[in-house]
Amino acid sequence: MRLPSTRFLIGLVTVIAVCVVAALLWQRSQDTPATAAPPTTVTCLGGSEKSELMADPEVKRILREDHGLEVRFQPVGSYEQVQLSTADIKARKLDCLWPSSASAQSVFEAQHTGAFPDYRAENLLQSPEVIYAGPRGTDALLRKGIVQRRGDRYFVVDMKGLLLDHVVKHNTWEALGAADLRGPISVASTDPAKSNSGFTLTQLQLNIVATSDGFSAPSLAQARKALPTMRALHDAQGLQSRSSDSGFREWLTQGGEFKAPLYAGYENQIIQQVVQSGDTSATLLKNVRVLYPDPTIYSDHPVLALDPAAGQLIDALKDPKIQTIAWKRYGFRSAVQVGANNVADFPGIGLADQLRAAPAPAADVTLALLSCMKDTTACK
Repeated sequence: MRLPSTRFLIGLVTVIAVCVVAALLWQRSQDTPATAAPPTTVTCLGGSEKSELMADPEVKRILREDHGLEVRFQPVGSYEQVQLSTADIKARKLDCLWPSSASAQSVFEAQHTGAFPDYRAENLLQSPEVIYAGPRGTDALLRKGIVQRRGDRYFVVDMKGLLLDHVVKHNTWEALGAADLRGPISVASTDPAKSNSGFTLTQLQLNIVATSDGFSAPSLAQARKALPTMRALHDAQGLQSRSSDSGFREWLTQGGEFKAPLYAGYENQIIQQVVQSGDTSATLLKNVRVLYPDPTIYSDHPVLALDPAAGQLIDALKDPKIQTIAWKRYGFRSAVQVGANNVADFPGIGLADQLRAAPAPAADVTLALLSCMKDTTACK
C-alpha cells in the first residue's frame, strides 16, 4: 500500500488548521456583542441638592447601559435657571433644566411660551420643606405648645403660631426659657434670591403673612401688601448661603442650633447625611431634630425637557432602580411611584409619612416675591 506523500500531509494539516482558526474566529464573533452606539449626551442645569444623586456611579451606569444616556449635570439655583433667556439657553446648548420647585417651572413656562417646540415637563422627585432644630430649641417650643410630637415618632411645628406670635414680634429665646440659646426667634435659611430651599421658606411665610391662614396661596394684591414684612424677615437673616447643599452642611458643621436654633431645608438633606455618616449617624441625630411645618410646602423636582433627548431622560429617571436609589441613598421621595417610600427605612430620624401641605403661589406672585428678595425697592 502506497503511503501519502509528505506534500499531501502538509497540505492536509494546513487545511485543518485554517478550518480550526476560522471556527474559533466565528465562535468569538458570536460571543462578542456588536459595538454599542455611543450614549446620547444630555446637558442639564439643576438644583445643587441633586448633585450627588447625579454623580452616583450606579445611577450613571443605569442611565448609560439601560437607557443609552450620559448626563452632564451642572448645579445652578432654581430661579437662576428658569430666568435664563431663550437665547442664553440655546447658546449654552442646554437640553434641560431641573429646578427644585413647581413654582420655578411655572415661571419658566410663563416666560418661554412657544420657545421650545419639543418642550415637556414632569415632576419625578419631591421633598417637603422642614425646619431643623437642636434639642434645646425643640424642648422650648414643645413647652410653649408651638411644637407637638406625633405618634411618639416625629415633630410638627405650628408655622402660623411660630411666625406671627414669635418671629414677627421679635420674641427671644430667653423669653421662652430655652437653655443656652440667645437672641430673637427666627428661622434661618439659604438666600431666597439664590436658593430654592430658602425661597420655599419665604413662600410659606408669605402664605401666612398675606392670608393669615397659611393654607392658601395669596393673590398678587394680597402678596404686595405683605412684601415689606417679607423683606424685613429677609434682612434680619444677615449673610446667607447661596446653595441648599452647602448651607445645610455649614449649619451642621458650624454649631447647629448654636449657629441658628431653627434652620429651614429639605427633608432629604438629613436622610442623605445619615446614610453617608454610617456608624456615626447616632451621634449626628443626637443633636438634630426634624420639625415638619404645619402646613409645609413640597419642593417638587420637575425636569423641564427642551428637546427629545431630555424627554428620554425623563423616562429614564422613572426607572424603579433609580427611584429606589434616590430614596434610600439621597432621601428624595418618589413623585411617580405610589408607596415607594417607606419612612421605616430610616428609623432613627423620625420621619412623617404624610403631611398637610399648602400650595405654592402662582407665577405672578412668585416673580413679585423674588424681585422683592433681590431688590428692596421692589417691595413697595
